[in-house]
Amino acid sequence: MSDAAMFRSAANDIMIAERNSAAGQREKYRGILFEASIAVILIFGFGIFIVMRLVASLRSVALAENTLRRDRDFSRLLLESSGDGVAAFDREFRCTHWNSAMSAMFPVPDGKDIVGHLIQKAYSFPDDHMIMDLMRQTLAGESLHMPAHAIPDSTRYIEKFTYPIKSGDTIIGGILFFRDVTDAHSAQLELVKHRDQLETIVAERTRDLEESLARETGLRELYKGFVSMVSHQFRTPLSIIDASAQRIIRRGRQMTEEEIHERAGKIRAAVLRLTRLVSSTLNAAKMDAGQIDVDIRRCDLAKLIVEACERQKETSPNRIFHIELEHLPAWTSCDPLLIDQVVANLLSNAVKYSSPPHSIDVSAEVDHQQVRIRVSDRGVGIPEEERHKLFERFFRARTAVGVEGTGIGLHVARTIARMHGGDVDAFAREGGGSIFVLTIPREEALAA
Repeated sequence: MSDAAMFRSAANDIMIAERNSAAGQREKYRGILFEASIAVILIFGFGIFIVMRLVASLRSVALAENTLRRDRDFSRLLLESSGDGVAAFDREFRCTHWNSAMSAMFPVPDGKDIVGHLIQKAYSFPDDHMIMDLMRQTLAGESLHMPAHAIPDSTRYIEKFTYPIKSGDTIIGGILFFRDVTDAHSAQLELVKHRDQLETIVAERTRDLEESLARETGLRELYKGFVSMVSHQFRTPLSIIDASAQRIIRRGRQMTEEEIHERAGKIRAAVLRLTRLVSSTLNAAKMDAGQIDVDIRRCDLAKLIVEACERQKETSPNRIFHIELEHLPAWTSCDPLLIDQVVANLLSNAVKYSSPPHSIDVSAEVDHQQVRIRVSDRGVGIPEEERHKLFERFFRARTAVGVEGTGIGLHVARTIARMHGGDVDAFAREGGGSIFVLTIPREEALAA
């Protein structure tokens, strides 16, 4: 074979080989391109997926942030609208929340913003201050309540609550609630005041009722005793009158003039005794009914007293009366009928509770305000421990046993004297006996 043919054959083989190689390369590139296209498509798909997930996540985050913001705003609105002072703090006692009510209750010195600052430093609290103790106990896990108490240098009252703030089982801070209870405290104080007043009123009414019941019971017993005593007092003079009358009837003309005079004197004395008894009883009843009127007019008090002594002498002819009335004024303003009854009662008592030969001493003292009439005797006297009861109705001292009387006279006498603006009092007389003093205002004192 010629060299040309051989070269030609070699060239053809080389060309075929190159063509086959190029075809193989093209197939290989085509496969790589296909794989690359598939990879790009997959990467693009995954990119779209990731972008979609990212968008969804961003949307969820935005929604969560909106929800969180809405919840935070609502919580802040609740805290601001509650009216209570609310403050939150972390473990370093740094304020994390401080609402407007808190600022109104406890303005921060110099108007600084307290959020983010140490509460102790903002208010210059000492380390042992009550608020610091509350925060320490709260961070220790205690929920505390401090009852209503006054704010220093203020008229307001507050109530405190504290609660720990936890994240899981870990305490990360605390929250303080300060409630203004001034109105409630004032209402409570007012309620307590009204309750105390009501209790006092009820106690007073109960005491008044008990005292009224006791007085009623005592008065009923006194009236029983009075009825019994009056019955006895009436029977004695009536028996004297009856016995004297029967004596006169039986003896008739056989009686001497002296005996008739004696019997008539006994009848008259008994009648006078009955008259005084009836008069005292009626006067007491009239006073109870408010039916006694005082007719104040000018009268000669010395003459009134002398006449009362003369009447007393008629029934007690064996008694001596020493009368010293030269100091009395010419005229005295009083009700002569009622004052005559007082004087007659004092004279009658002096005669009953003393015996001859001792005299009854009647004297007068006068100053620029009062007229004092003194009736003194040397009788049985008045026990000192019973003197404060002497003018009570129906009361009779133990020294009055066996002496006629109802226990009304002195009560009526003092009542009449007090109706005149005066009084009647009793004293022990030195050397034995009693002194009764009637006091009435002078006319000049009444005019003043």
